[in-house]
Amino acid sequence: MNYKIKERILKNLLIEITKKYDYLITEYKAGEINKKTKLMYDYVTELLNRDGLKEKMISFSKLSKKENKKIALISIDLDNFKIINTSYGHEIGDLFLKKVANTLKNISGSNWIVARTGGDEFTVVIYGISEISLPFEVERIKNEVENIKINVGDSIIGTTASFGVSVFDPTVDNNILESLNKAEVGIYQSKTAGKSRITFSTEHLQEKFIHLEERKKVIEQALNQPENIPVFIQPIVSLSDSEVIGGELLLRISNNGKILPAFEFIEAAETFGLLGKLEEIQLNRFFNSPDIEKLKGKCIFLNRQISDEKVQVKNIIDRLSDFRNKTGINIVIEITENSFVQNFSILKQLIHYAKKKGILFALDDFGAGFASFGYVSKVPVDIIKIDGSIIEECISDKKHQAILKAISILSKDLNIKTVAEFIDSDIKKEKCTEFDISYGQGYLFSKPIELSEFIKML
Repeated sequence: MNYKIKERILKNLLIEITKKYDYLITEYKAGEINKKTKLMYDYVTELLNRDGLKEKMISFSKLSKKENKKIALISIDLDNFKIINTSYGHEIGDLFLKKVANTLKNISGSNWIVARTGGDEFTVVIYGISEISLPFEVERIKNEVENIKINVGDSIIGTTASFGVSVFDPTVDNNILESLNKAEVGIYQSKTAGKSRITFSTEHLQEKFIHLEERKKVIEQALNQPENIPVFIQPIVSLSDSEVIGGELLLRISNNGKILPAFEFIEAAETFGLLGKLEEIQLNRFFNSPDIEKLKGKCIFLNRQISDEKVQVKNIIDRLSDFRNKTGINIVIEITENSFVQNFSILKQLIHYAKKKGILFALDDFGAGFASFGYVSKVPVDIIKIDGSIIEECISDKKHQAILKAISILSKDLNIKTVAEFIDSDIKKEKCTEFDISYGQGYLFSKPIELSEFIKML
């Protein structure tokens, strides 16, 4: 055989052997990767296992240091799960675990990691969460888990859960795995305290959570007894002739004979999603109050949060419009300055819709945030409520006096009425009158009073 032919055959053979070798190496590596991946997951629930969770957490912690964002670690232990296994068998136990896993996956967000870290233990990691919203999320997870039920014959199986919660703060913490250990210690403390509890790893968070939980109970009690949500109004008067032109509806709760002002429970109401229910009951009580017809022609201010649910907000506006048409009371929806700017595109449409329905809009806390008359000029805002900090400083500070004067002049040019908040002295009233502010609100005129007392002032 010709030498060159032999050389060509050998080269081709070598190429084929090399290709086969590369293929086998690739397959081997893929198998190893697949094997490693499988080892990171729990075979029962298909969630990450402890090893998989640790790997993901380390990646999260590196990112949090770059972005300076906190990470919440929520450890969950199913109380008395062994009873389910021993009473109904491991197959039913596994079915229950899958149900828990699916529930956690269904409520999880894109910034969550969900893992099964032990026999009856799960862990939820939330990236970039604020301490303000953390109690609500933990409570929500707890409610979802404890509401899980499965039917086995004539029996309905469910269980409670104990929680431990810690927060990894990249500015002070170095090892996120230590934060996980703190959360798991919290589980033990919750079980020791009687199970079905939530324990935070830091004294600060725990005290705050306990306070919120106590206030939540007060709110829930009031929701079950609507008579404990009285109708309180703070009068708003004309600075030119002291006539009461209306008032602002303020949330209050009656608890053990004491009237609680909003600042004592508003954070808990917002944290646990109960604010809307409180406002709804208060509004219904206002609508159904005797002597409501005596408020005809007056302005009643309602401070409301505006959500992305346009249909829901339009329904509220329609309802308020019907009440206005029925009673002759002018309804004014208050929106904070920051909320106005942040939701400008939504509010622009809603304010135009409300105007067609005869509902007025007021911009609250004006001057405290970052709104400008550039925004105000683009929508038909009826009233500006000037933030109390400006009123406080305008007595002696020329810069604040200039701000107050500018607000007054520009408001008049735009045909917008002005309300000065927190007027509690004659000198503040005089300054506001000097700068031609339309109306005043504050303790100089009246503290918040019950509706029946407000009506007597008219």
